[in-house]
Amino acid sequence: MHRRQYLIGIVAVVLANSVNLLPYYFIRLTIDGLTRSTDRNPATLGVTLAQVGLYALGIVLAALTAGALTLVMRRMIVIASRQTEYEIRRDIYANLQTLDKAYYDRARTGDIMNRLTGDLSAVREMLGFGAWQIVNIVSAFATSFSVLFGLSWQLTLIVIAVLPVIVGLLWYLARLINQRHTLVQEQNSLIAAKAQENFSGARVVKGYAIEDREIADYRAMNLELLRRNIALTKVDGPLRAFTTLLIGLTFGVILLVGGWLILFPQSGGGFTVGKFVQFVGTLDRLAWPMMMIGWITGVTQRGMASWRRLRELLDARPQIHDEPGRTDPSIRTLRGAVDFEDVTVRYGDRLVLDHVNLHLPAGTFLGVTGPTGSGKTVLAQLITRSLDPTSGVVRLDGHDIRQIPLRVLRENISVVPQEPFLFSDTIANNIAFGLESQELPTIPTGVSVVETPVPPTLPPQPDMKRVQEAARLAGLAGDVENFPEGYNTMLGERGVTLSGGQRQRTAIARAIVREPRILILDDSLSAVDTETERRILDGLREVAQGRTVILIAHRVSTLRHADQIVVLEEGRVIEQGTHDELLAAGGHYAELERLQRLASDLDTEDEGIRDAEAAADDLKHVLPQEAMK
Repeated sequence: MHRRQYLIGIVAVVLANSVNLLPYYFIRLTIDGLTRSTDRNPATLGVTLAQVGLYALGIVLAALTAGALTLVMRRMIVIASRQTEYEIRRDIYANLQTLDKAYYDRARTGDIMNRLTGDLSAVREMLGFGAWQIVNIVSAFATSFSVLFGLSWQLTLIVIAVLPVIVGLLWYLARLINQRHTLVQEQNSLIAAKAQENFSGARVVKGYAIEDREIADYRAMNLELLRRNIALTKVDGPLRAFTTLLIGLTFGVILLVGGWLILFPQSGGGFTVGKFVQFVGTLDRLAWPMMMIGWITGVTQRGMASWRRLRELLDARPQIHDEPGRTDPSIRTLRGAVDFEDVTVRYGDRLVLDHVNLHLPAGTFLGVTGPTGSGKTVLAQLITRSLDPTSGVVRLDGHDIRQIPLRVLRENISVVPQEPFLFSDTIANNIAFGLESQELPTIPTGVSVVETPVPPTLPPQPDMKRVQEAARLAGLAGDVENFPEGYNTMLGERGVTLSGGQRQRTAIARAIVREPRILILDDSLSAVDTETERRILDGLREVAQGRTVILIAHRVSTLRHADQIVVLEEGRVIEQGTHDELLAAGGHYAELERLQRLASDLDTEDEGIRDAEAAADDLKHVLPQEAMK
């Protein structure tokens, strides 16, 4: 995608390396000219001061030209590497947004973050400075050896004799560097995941007073990272030192053989002091590329290892996706009718839902209850198509749910999970998170950033009327009005500055504000008191007009106003009907209602006893005071 930039950069590097050799040519002419001027032999022509001045000017111009070409190269290759870094990050993030529950159930957040930072940085370094140096090394060797052969083939063969040793060593160490860098990055991912989980669960760590244990675990993981880094350094570090040693030995041999060629002209074929200086200067220009071979090998191997890890993110595909030939793009709207036809779900050998059959006309208020692990949440996940049934069919408005485009499906459904997730943003932005204030263009992926237009700026303020109305229906408005900043109050990470009930009500408001055709509440009233629950249910009944509502709960008081109630046990529907019908049936639901009513009566009696005891205590204090009067 950046061929033009890299091509210009490569041409600039080749030209810069060629121009960089000119100063040694001018130095050779100057030295040989001065030598002839001082040998007192009238038959040889020397050099004039004007010629020396021209040679000096040539050296300055060559340096300026090489500097300008190097600047062009840096602007082309380094900027292209930064743009490529952005494009890779953009494409990975876009692909991560398409992945489903099955992927994120396996992935660790810290590992993904490490790949998007450490691994991406290694790839960018390979594409930037690494690519520049690879071209620099190749062009430096090509231009330099063409000059060296022209000066002395004997000395050039000595230099060539050293190269197979360096190449062989590089080939061996490159494999070790690749393997050990991969191990280092894997350990970095584990450390990042550990830190991310620890910081997110800081309250749990402190609540159990296990800070010392967490520090010890983190220390052990860092010691393992240190061990792996040392192992990498053991193969990465000595390479440059060994290359420097070989170059030093080469210079020593060149000095000896070059001196012999000068002292014995009949053997050197006219090898002069100026040519020797030019040869040594040109060879010195190769010293840095030779030493950089080792470093660039490490950079390239680290970059390739990191690129393989990034490719895993780019190549990941969701299990749930729109299928050409099955998905019907003509479906644009939904009414909210839901049908389960003999639906079974298995996780391996475990049966989660067992031949479930349900019929919910659009606008139905369905209550779902049952013991923990009975399949209530899985029932909701089938409607959002977070997973597909093992057998049977889920239908929306008569369509097989797999025929409905995922975007259309999820735009018409709002879910309030059992454990709500809030963002580090204002309350207003958290509630309005699911709203699209304008039609935003699709961000293209797989294309150069240079060729894409600047995306529009998102509006900073959501529709406050809709936000406030949703907050009122969710029973949150009164709490927000008591906050100093109101709806502009900033929440901590995951909404930790709010109570559990406030977080759940904020999540409910976020679901309501979208005005979905299907609203699913997965045990999302468990953290609120009965009075707040009553207000929320009143708001839900107002919202539910013309919408399908699926309310998963354990409290009978939460479900009593539902149009239909389903009781699940071990993945099977064991009871179905209205609240009164299920009580009259005397089954599981009736027993659950009896136990909860009994618990409520006991709580009321306890409160009465506590009130009586408090009155007696007050009376004990009052009587002595009356007697004293």
